[in-house]
Amino acid sequence: MQRRLLRRSTRRRTRAWTATTVALALMVTGLSPARAATSDMAELGELLDLTRPGLAQVAAELAAGDEAGAAAELKVYYAGRSGIEYPGVGGAGGGDATADELAAGIFRFGTVTRDFHNDAEQRIDVDWQDLWGGTETTPGGAQVLMSDFAFMSTLTGAYVKESDPQKRAAYASAWMDISLDFFADNPSWPQNRNLSGGKRLAQLVSAFSVFRTEPSIDADDLVAYLSGVHATTDQLARVLQIHVGNNWYVSMARAIYVAAVYLPEFSGSFTWEPFAVRSVERFLRAWVKGDGVYREPTFNYQAYVADLINTMIDVADANGRTLPDGIGQSADWIADALFATRQPNLEPALVGDSPNTDAGTSAIRKAGERNSWSDFTWVASGRTEGTVPTLSSTVFPISYAVQRSGWDADARYMLINNQNSSYTASHRHPDDLSLVMAAYGRPLIVDPGAGDYSATPTNDWMRRTTEAHNTVEVDRQPQPAGLPRSTSLWRSNAGLDIYRGKTQAYRPIAHDRVVYFVKPGFWVVSDDLTGATGAHDYRQLWHFPGDPVTVDPNTNVATVGFDTVPGATPVAGVQLVPVAQPGADLTSSVHKNGAVRVGEQVLTDVDYLSYDWSATGATGVDTVVVPGKAGAAPSVKASRIDLPQVDHSVASAMEIDLPKATGRFYLSREAIPSSRNFGDAATDAETAYLERANKGGGLTRYALTQGSSLVDDGDTIIKASGVVSDVSVELQGATAQISLGDPFTGTLTINAPKARAVKINGTPTAFTRTGDLVTVSAKAVFALNPLLNEEFTDASLDSTAYGFNDSLDGWTPVQGSWTLGGAQSDKQLVQNSSTDTQSLAVQQDVPDDVVVTADIVPGTRNQTTATTGLAFRYHDSRNYYRADVANTSGGAKLQLVKVYNATSTLLAETELPINADSAHTLTVSAVGKHLIATVGTTSISADDTQLPTGGAAASTNGRAAAFDNITIKEGLDQANWRGIAGKASVNSGQLKLTPTDGRAHVLADSTLPSRFSEECDYVAQATVTINGSVGTAGISLRDTSDSYGYRIHLGKTSNGTQYASIVREAHASGPVTVGTVSLSNPLTGPVELGAAIHGDRITVTLNGVQILEGRDTVVRSGGVGLYASTESTFENVTVARSCEGQRARPSVPGAGPR
Repeated sequence: MQRRLLRRSTRRRTRAWTATTVALALMVTGLSPARAATSDMAELGELLDLTRPGLAQVAAELAAGDEAGAAAELKVYYAGRSGIEYPGVGGAGGGDATADELAAGIFRFGTVTRDFHNDAEQRIDVDWQDLWGGTETTPGGAQVLMSDFAFMSTLTGAYVKESDPQKRAAYASAWMDISLDFFADNPSWPQNRNLSGGKRLAQLVSAFSVFRTEPSIDADDLVAYLSGVHATTDQLARVLQIHVGNNWYVSMARAIYVAAVYLPEFSGSFTWEPFAVRSVERFLRAWVKGDGVYREPTFNYQAYVADLINTMIDVADANGRTLPDGIGQSADWIADALFATRQPNLEPALVGDSPNTDAGTSAIRKAGERNSWSDFTWVASGRTEGTVPTLSSTVFPISYAVQRSGWDADARYMLINNQNSSYTASHRHPDDLSLVMAAYGRPLIVDPGAGDYSATPTNDWMRRTTEAHNTVEVDRQPQPAGLPRSTSLWRSNAGLDIYRGKTQAYRPIAHDRVVYFVKPGFWVVSDDLTGATGAHDYRQLWHFPGDPVTVDPNTNVATVGFDTVPGATPVAGVQLVPVAQPGADLTSSVHKNGAVRVGEQVLTDVDYLSYDWSATGATGVDTVVVPGKAGAAPSVKASRIDLPQVDHSVASAMEIDLPKATGRFYLSREAIPSSRNFGDAATDAETAYLERANKGGGLTRYALTQGSSLVDDGDTIIKASGVVSDVSVELQGATAQISLGDPFTGTLTINAPKARAVKINGTPTAFTRTGDLVTVSAKAVFALNPLLNEEFTDASLDSTAYGFNDSLDGWTPVQGSWTLGGAQSDKQLVQNSSTDTQSLAVQQDVPDDVVVTADIVPGTRNQTTATTGLAFRYHDSRNYYRADVANTSGGAKLQLVKVYNATSTLLAETELPINADSAHTLTVSAVGKHLIATVGTTSISADDTQLPTGGAAASTNGRAAAFDNITIKEGLDQANWRGIAGKASVNSGQLKLTPTDGRAHVLADSTLPSRFSEECDYVAQATVTINGSVGTAGISLRDTSDSYGYRIHLGKTSNGTQYASIVREAHASGPVTVGTVSLSNPLTGPVELGAAIHGDRITVTLNGVQILEGRDTVVRSGGVGLYASTESTFENVTVARSCEGQRARPSVPGAGPR
């Protein structure tokens, strides 16, 4: 429908202006409605910082009382403003309406259309409460999308591309109409719409960056628009802290940030910008887990958070801002997890609330561009640019593991999803230890994903039931949220992968799942359930992308895909071959009422499969998962190999009849595997696999993990000089290919009767032969690059002194009456007011771990209770810590106070032996979570984690005061170190750690990997002195947090003995003692502690002599830290590192040219 573009009526402008400035803007400024009604343009003076040079004409018009002139000058200013950019404007908007339809007031979402044009007033008049086909309790999804302004990019994109001035004006008119209509009709919104507020604000700012130059904009409407944007930003800043646990927080903070940067003329922008940055930094410190994965257990929202951060980075880069390194680093880590878990079709697995098949593509692309990672570019471009990834299978031990044969479209792929997270809200599905598998060009075992968030039976089944996921369900109940999930084993080489994880969702029953990949062909999935004392019902569940399921009633073998649909083109498929525990009555059930998301569609009434059984006590089932190419289904069978008097929870074995070979698989769940026969074979390993060609053929491949011997029918298959972590052998014609993942030094004897050449990890090696056996030697190479040499000198700590001789030195008054006072030769920062309000002057250039000192001279006070002090970790006037010297009726007190979301909490307090009216020097220290305030010899302290970074501020309440000689000094060298826990201080070449809550801990941030998907090896050394009589001190390897990494420490006991230990921490996957040894060294003075990790091998040296070795497979990446459980000092710390992308091949004695 074509409609005339008319100038808005005076009634319209008045309605929008009055409603916006009075009801919305003043809601957050504290101005009275009466004052606003009589002084609209006075509000413009509060809306903007009129001291900015570019606004001089606006200020002049206001000073002259010409309100219309001020609005006109503001329009001219914004139309001609340059030097401030909003990147990435345009693109497709949400909804299905075209720009021309939107300009005519027509909105469409799917099949639902609304015409919101008011013909009588010739304007767009949206009913924002329209249910869009839903009900009062469950409105249609378009209601939220309307509130999000999801459609706005359609208008801006069309405006940018359009050259016809009349059509451009129509698009701009629609933008203004819709926006002012929203401000007028929605002076406030409920808390559950704050996410919409954040999304809407981002659209408001983006749209303004496009339409601000449009000549037809009415100047008064522009003022009303800006007032609405300002009020929206201020309201989001006030409510942000309510939403700290999920993506809402980052979405809102992103919007606050872009508003502050793009509209620096706003009076609130100078506080909003650092507040948004500090808030995002705080959020990422708290909610990016130790393995680099963001906590919401769904790829969709992990990608969304990375995209939000990247928007902030783009806006910062375009406008000459520098965000803290940790923000970009976190976006890269999230993108790395999204990259590493990509399926062969380069889409994410749809675990959790993941409806978007392109989720993560943008985040991967941005990280690739930012870091010149060409493999990221290859994935993000759909294999058209960049280079093929070399990353193979990988583990994120708190979250998930990926087993893959390669990166080609036909590659075999398995995701094991076991995300241990404190997040228990709606986006989490009850899907612990669920699997997703793809092979031969298509997904074959799929997670159903999510439809939408409406409470329909289908959506609730997909999102709320364990039945809808590829895991084991107990007693037909969904897994409850919040119970521990852990990883206990990860091994990988060119011929095998093995993952072992556990969920305790069904306490007291523990579900232990092992996934063993015989590369590149098939998997064995072994489920063991222990802890039950009574009878329970179990179901092992499997879901597929809409393919019908057929089951052989005699064997329970399920066939999915292939040529099972008469008349249809054959497709790649999968066979599932269950092998029940002896005594278990396993039955198969094909259910016809499943639902699954495939691409953009949710398919309903599709087949899914369950293997059902009941048992009393421990039980289990092993399942062979065999994918195949399009065509006839393969014939695969499996049978259990009896292990007499051995429970499934201890060990199991099976024979697998493949189309062209027969395999035998053995698995021990013992911490230290026993030597055991399985059929005609025997091993002392954790796992073993042998495969022989059919029709009397010989060995074609074999493997073992954590063992040294594999024998078959009396013949040696593998014999190692020591325990080998993992080895697989493939006999390819005249070549024996040996693959090692973790380091091994020693000799390997293998059965290779026809081999004339032997390669280890692709490198030819010399060998000797004795009959059918060949023997090779291998030596693990540990090639590292120096990374850190820390002497903890005082000079390494940056320090800035503020003398206030000529200016406020960058200290910005936020509240109160601040001036430069004092004598000409001795100027000071002075707060003159003695009113009962918190007065602050802020400095934002402050390190995270900081010591701040100030000379304070208290001034006039008009009441008994009054304070002077220093604020620190300052985000804004509603969020910071503060140390006060308080005058009270009971005398002077030193106080530590937390102000969070405008609520004050007293953290610590003590009496001071001084008069609070007298001059004093106040020092505050914030290192990690430990906070200290000191006056003279009196100190108080507290631990708090809520605000890990921020600025500093001079502070008074109820009195005037003068501040001088303020010094801001690094508590730790921020270029390398970050405090985690306890008290940490640097002095005279030493780092002193003093625990305050069981442990003191610092992390060398500079040693953290750029990508957690890559394994990192380290050698670290330090001179350590344990000053306490009981406790530990040491080095952390692959460290990221206070609950992740390997702790290698020396210790003293209360019995007067000494020891060294290696302990793994990985959230719920720890603590686990990897190794320990008694020491004869009394540890009464400085000692040289060395710690090294190479693959799964961890070694410890004391004064240059190796004292301990351990093996652990779980934590594969991280940095280096120092920690102590009693007062200790560290000196002369050195770190060298090699990450997977840089790691050298194993040294092979006698190796020839490649």
